[in-house]
Formats: sequence, C-alpha cells, structure tokens
Amino acid sequence: MLTFQTLYIGVSLNNGPSLYTIIPMIELLYGIWYIEGGMHTMAKAMEKLFYELGGKIHFDSPVEEILIKDGKAKGVQVHNQSELADYVICNADFPYAMKNLVTDESAKGKYTDEKIDSMDYSCSCFILYLGMDRTYEEIEHVHNFVFSEDLDKNLEQIFSGERIEDPSLYIVAASKIDPTVAPEGKDGLYILLPVSDLSTAQYDWTAEETIQYYRQKALNSVSHLPGMNNIEKEIISESMITPIDFRDRFNAYNGACFGLQPTLLQSNHFRP
Repeated sequence: MLTFQTLYIGVSLNNGPSLYTIIPMIELLYGIWYIEGGMHTMAKAMEKLFYELGGKIHFDSPVEEILIKDGKAKGVQVHNQSELADYVICNADFPYAMKNLVTDESAKGKYTDEKIDSMDYSCSCFILYLGMDRTYEEIEHVHNFVFSEDLDKNLEQIFSGERIEDPSLYIVAASKIDPTVAPEGKDGLYILLPVSDLSTAQYDWTAEETIQYYRQKALNSVSHLPGMNNIEKEIISESMITPIDFRDRFNAYNGACFGLQPTLLQSNHFRP
C-alpha cells in the first residue's frame, strides 16, 4: 500500500478510491518540499548529473518508434535512423507510446489500440501563468484553492464535457517563499482550472472564444480574493497552456494531462 504510484489527480472526488486519502494525510503530517527556482531547477540538476555520469543528451530529436526484435526493445528510431541500445526506458505518456511508438502488434500485449481507446482518462487543465505588477500581501500561502459554490456540479461538468459554469481553481504564488521566481516587488501567479479532456469536451479549444471564456472565468474568480479585485489590470506578462498544448507539445493522449484516471481498476498493480 505504501509503494503504489502516487499520482491520484484527475479523477472525480465522487468516484476516486478512498485509498488515495493516504497522500493528503502524508502531506498534512509531514509537509511538502519546494525546490528553490521551481521544478526547472530539478530538471537542470538531473541534466548536470547525467552529464557527470558520462551520459549524452540529444535535443530536438523526437523518437519515431521503439525498435523491438524477438520481444525485446533494441533501440529507437530517430530522424529515420536506428539508434541501438542495451536498454530502452520510455518516459512518454503510456497510451501515446503504445499507440504511436510501439508498432509491433505482438509487443503491445493486451494494450491494443482498441484497449487504449476504451480506458478511462483524467481531466485536462487550462493554466494561466501571470507576471503581476505588484505583490499580494493578502495571500499568505504558496498553495491556494478556490472551490466552486456547487462542487458536485463542477465535477459533473468536467467529466461530462459540458462548459463549466463555475470552475474550481488552484493558485500557486511561489514567489511567497522563493524570491528568485519573480522580480523584487512583483508576484508570479500560476492559476489552474481542471477542465474536460479533448475526447470529452463538447466545446472547441481551437476557438479563441473558448480560451477567452475560461480565462475570464479564472480572473473573475480570483478577483474575489482579498486584495485582488483589480487583478486583470495588474498583469504585465501572460502565457497559457490549454488541453491542445498538452496533446501537441507533450503527447498527452486526448490532452489528458494526468494520464489514465486513478480509478480502482486503473491503480496499483492494475495500472500499466
């Protein structure tokens, strides 16, 4: 029980397995760690260690296929060339890898394309990255949650694909504890809205109207927090990620940024 995969995000609170309450329990008892400089610092440190151990990294080299012979991975195909290796570790999104990188049908096992399509996938996210022209002393914490007035309806709309009327939000203000992530006298805000994955959504994420709808919902909700009533006029830099970005930039199947839903039959040893 203590060694299961700790990803429990992206499932409705109303049908997520109760065993996952062990994770917030651990967080509340022992706290959580923050890396100075954010997650990018961890990536750079892993790169540094990899080089120190004699590794070589190939950037801008999308893998086209995992080469399999006699039931064993023998390397990868990149730029139409075969790169052979003793071992292959695939860290791509599992359904994407099985459908696009493993072309040998016998190597797919039970995870055929039809099986992949029939599995339950997590929600996706709409994320705003905002650089603000001031600090918000009224916000005391790095991690902040704003819940919908009707959470059950919010969850129902996320997983039915309806347009979300009153979304819940997660706001991170890392500059509260890490001054390196924002200029002096400024705050950086990360605002996340859980939304439907692309196969479920009944609205079009390629339409600017959809993006503006959720952007405005996010800002309107945040503007009700103490000291943030003028938030939209205090933005000096802005970028965003939509479910289409998760699909196209990160190969997340259906834009489901948390992968397979952690339902009971897709958890622990049932999880690929």
